[in-house]
Amino acid sequence: MINRVQSSPLPPTKRLEYPQADVPEARHERPVVIVHGTIVDKQSIEAYRDYAIEKGHPVDWQNYQGITDGALLQESAQQVSHNINQARQELARTHLAELQGADPGQLAKFFHTDDSARGRKVKENLEWLVKRAATEVTSPNVDTLSSRLKKLEDQLAARLGGEEWTAKAAAHVVDCLAPKATVVGHSAGGYVAYALALNPEDGQKSKFPKFDGGLGVGQVVVLSSPIGKGMNFPAPPGLAELPFYQMVEEPLLQKLEASPLMKLAELNPFFKMGYALSKTATKTAWAMATQMNTGLLSPVIFAQKPGYEQVTGFSSFFKECLKDKSVPEGVTVVSVTSKDDRMSLPDHSRIDDTLPNAHNFDVDQRISQAELAKERPTWGHVQMSMKPEMFEQQFNQTLIDNPAEAIRFLDPSNDDGARYDVLQTLQKQGADWLAEQPELKQAVARVAAENQPFHDSPSALAQSLLRP
Repeated sequence: MINRVQSSPLPPTKRLEYPQADVPEARHERPVVIVHGTIVDKQSIEAYRDYAIEKGHPVDWQNYQGITDGALLQESAQQVSHNINQARQELARTHLAELQGADPGQLAKFFHTDDSARGRKVKENLEWLVKRAATEVTSPNVDTLSSRLKKLEDQLAARLGGEEWTAKAAAHVVDCLAPKATVVGHSAGGYVAYALALNPEDGQKSKFPKFDGGLGVGQVVVLSSPIGKGMNFPAPPGLAELPFYQMVEEPLLQKLEASPLMKLAELNPFFKMGYALSKTATKTAWAMATQMNTGLLSPVIFAQKPGYEQVTGFSSFFKECLKDKSVPEGVTVVSVTSKDDRMSLPDHSRIDDTLPNAHNFDVDQRISQAELAKERPTWGHVQMSMKPEMFEQQFNQTLIDNPAEAIRFLDPSNDDGARYDVLQTLQKQGADWLAEQPELKQAVARVAAENQPFHDSPSALAQSLLRP
């Protein structure tokens, strides 16, 4: 574990929440940046903060008032971009406080460099990298940090010889020093996180801004966000049914249905059936009226809260920033959906997964129909922000049950942090299990053949999986 001394030229203000000293350090100590949605706030998504800290990751966790208030999404994305860069800067400065003046052996240990010919070539450039990085991360202009680190990464790759292996090697070294972020976004927060990752700063002019922090993203986990087709218009089912729940069902019908007289009346099957049909018809009528009113009032709503319009499929923001855009090379995106979510419907939330670094994952929230019936219509949506451990368990089991999906994650277009995590999941199954999956074993062999010169690289872990 790195000692968090503050001796760098410009010590950062500590913004991140760190794991306790006895928590094992996560690989590369990657920061997790969490972005809430419009219905939930910072407190409501704290389960993901706690889980990330438990796994050894420092966390950036705060309220995004613009998302809550329906401000322009690009404004919230700029704020998230700033926070990603600040997290990378804070971690890099802490690391540099330890590394400046370190001898070659200490540098090799920090960057996990091996003793291969490639490893020796990397070691020869570590002192140069530390000096150059110190200039970048002590600059007061934090909002351009990720693009400057990307240029430094490209320069290092050229110094290493510009061969096929050097780009990943340079990315690995810079990621050790200034770790890229894992961004977790729920609902509108997922929309913001996805847009940021798909539109990194590239120097090109655009109607919508590019985001420097997008170059500092390794993984994006999107929870119940309509990033595939945009939000249903004029309102998704859960939102359309909410007025009936708030004004009729909760204050009146739930009390009536719990009364002794109602329990007695329901013993008559004809009454019970008639009541259920009447309630359903009334709820449907209210939902249709809400849809009509929302549609009629949408120009006023969108004028006051333009961010609400931007999450729809017909908005210029969706068409320019999300629609038909590919996930950038080296970034892994996972869109998490649930059949129990009546706000961000699965068919609107799944992304184009024809590329191997774009993934969809349907979770079972394990909510009974009885629970759904008694809770507010948006409950399934809110619950998606509260179950990280259960979701990860289901995700890992999916990789075991469906090796084809694991193969997609091992493709080199994915973030190396995501690939490493998947290999760790496979490692727990043992060599005998892997031997029974010939196509998956071939994919692991391809990762092993990359021969990255680091002890904690995906290729090193893949090689250990293939050993008898």
